[in-house]
Order: sequence, then structure tokens, then C-alpha cells
Amino acid sequence: MLFSLRSAALVTIAAGSLLVGCATSEKVQVVQPGDPNLSCNAIKGELARLDKAQADIDSKKGVTGTNVAAALLWLPGLAYTYYDAGEATRLVSDRRSALTTIYNNKNCQ
Repeated sequence: MLFSLRSAALVTIAAGSLLVGCATSEKVQVVQPGDPNLSCNAIKGELARLDKAQADIDSKKGVTGTNVAAALLWLPGLAYTYYDAGEATRLVSDRRSALTTIYNNKNCQ
């Protein structure tokens, strides 16, 4: 009986740790104040920053220690990590589209 309680406590602690440790991704604001006033070089810099943000998002998907533990102990945590990464990717894509429109309207080269 003691062994079962100890095992249950360990599983509860591990699941709680996974809940706290779910990998979340930075969310970008699609349209930011001052976007229309950005120079062509500033837009290029912002697009480069979006590339880095997307790489960070992609690094949280796939086989990571957190994801393996979530798959073994707490499947909803893994599902949330992928949902969150998908949402962050959508926001990056929308931001990239908004900046590209401004870039093209300014006839940047």
C-alpha cells in the first residue's frame, strides 16, 4: 500500500511539473504601432527577427525532453505544446505578410 501511494505521489509530482514546464512559444503582435513608418531596412530587420522567432518555435516541436516526458506522463501537455506552436506560427506568418505588404507598398528593393 505504501508503494502505491509513493508511486501515485511521484506520478502526481511529475504530471504537475510537466504542466508547469509545457513549452510555450513567444507570440508576436501581427500589426504594431509605427509599422507604416518603418524604413525598408527596419522592415528587413523585423523579418529577420521573425525568422529567429520561427526557428525558436520549431525547436519546441519534435523530440525534446519535455515532449517525450509529456507523451509518457501527460499527453494533454504535449497536445498543448503543439497547439501553442501552431498558434505562434500563424501569428508569425500573419506578421510577415503584413510587413511584406508595407515593404512592397514602399517599393523597397
